[in-house]
Amino acid sequence: MSQHSPPTRPTNFIMFMLMISRCFMVLSMVLMPSFITTGCVSVSNEQKLNELGLHYHFRHISSPRPNRVHVLRVNLANKNIQPAVVIAKDPDGNGPAEAALTHPFKLARDSATLAFINTNPWDSFPDVTGKKNRDWFAGQPVDIDGLAISSGKVRSHSQPRASSVWFNNIGHVILGNKPDNKNIEKAVNGFQPIVREGTVVVSPDEARHPRTAIGTDRGGILMWLVVVDGRQEGYSEGMNLHELGSLMVDLGCWHATNMDGGGSSIMGLAGADGNLRTVNSPSDRVLGFKKIRPLPMILTIVEKSKAEAAR
Repeated sequence: MSQHSPPTRPTNFIMFMLMISRCFMVLSMVLMPSFITTGCVSVSNEQKLNELGLHYHFRHISSPRPNRVHVLRVNLANKNIQPAVVIAKDPDGNGPAEAALTHPFKLARDSATLAFINTNPWDSFPDVTGKKNRDWFAGQPVDIDGLAISSGKVRSHSQPRASSVWFNNIGHVILGNKPDNKNIEKAVNGFQPIVREGTVVVSPDEARHPRTAIGTDRGGILMWLVVVDGRQEGYSEGMNLHELGSLMVDLGCWHATNMDGGGSSIMGLAGADGNLRTVNSPSDRVLGFKKIRPLPMILTIVEKSKAEAAR
């Protein structure tokens, strides 16, 4: 009877590599939806967007450091579009949390959405030891900083301040404290004003980060939504607030406000197929891959006829 030696067992190293390979496969399946639409600068839907009063353009700044800037100018006089504030689900009703962090593409899932950016800062709640988890995960209960009003309903009741961004009942945008004679349907909030009456009102410093800003002309008819990529050495390194304010003035802003930034900074635009794409390069990373951070709320621009038909 012939003798056969038993099959050779894989070495520990091979087993380890197989395990790592499986982990990467699972991770890629979980995270890939966040990656496949990021960093796309070209806009295939440019003609339709222009007809609706939206004009996107990209700027590459090389000095004093490389920066990639994404600018969406919105003509609010165009009757075919309207701004809409979308706030994530309230996870605890009358409890302390005001929103559960949600992937921005889920917040912007309405087929009428043409564009979106991030808005308000937020923070988590301390655990029993007093420590806050700031790793930011989908479903995490958070406290929204500043005013958050959507369709006339107030989610965050913080007092109005100079960094508030309001939309009245005829769709005009107001930066700063609410005028008493205006009916307010929507509001978001940033960190601080950076431009007042065409003048930069923040000083230069060394704090360079990804940035999101909202600016407006004198009449509140033209609005600029701006995202600056950052924390990506040699590609786009971020701006300080004075540089951001100077950029907003150069674009034509009379007033401008610095919104939440860092890994939250994001801009999405609808392509010719109607699907939203991320035009900037968010700075968060997981194992070296780009990751879109979940958010408590966003500001969207929607196609009015589609939005009304969906109601």
